[in-house]
Amino acid sequence: MTAPPAELLLAGAPARSMAGVLTLLDDVAGLAGAVDGLRRRVEELTDLRSGELQALLAVAGGATRTDVVAERTGQVDEAAAATLRALRGRGLVTADDGGTSGAWRLTEAGRVVQQQAEGLRIRVLHGIVDALGEDAAAELRASVRALSTVLAAQGASGARALSGP
Repeated sequence: MTAPPAELLLAGAPARSMAGVLTLLDDVAGLAGAVDGLRRRVEELTDLRSGELQALLAVAGGATRTDVVAERTGQVDEAAAATLRALRGRGLVTADDGGTSGAWRLTEAGRVVQQQAEGLRIRVLHGIVDALGEDAAAELRASVRALSTVLAAQGASGARALSGP
């Protein structure tokens, strides 16, 4: 049996480190499941799929070209174009040129959906802060920031470690 690559070796006692990693992985998976449940509820309330809502919010945030919407939503250009066409078909966005080269903007109905989505987001976050309390919410914010920083720093090295020899 060969030794694992140096990038995969964990500091500290291996059994303890691995147990901690696996426990954290379980916790993150549980959090992802809860977030997925919230996403489904928002989809039900807005009658928009997650990608459609992201595209709508991208347009609301100033993305007027399809390629910019694609970049902000993590879609390929063709998928973003299809999503925007679907939103246009529902009367939520419009484009001066029919949507071929850009100039997307929200309609009044799109603004209403955007405001509903933002209101839902605020209500959910307010509920979380209320349930946790101010001190625990502040601790959660600090932990999320720290995790984001670590994940961003590990992005390139983690990708190398997972790609194998």
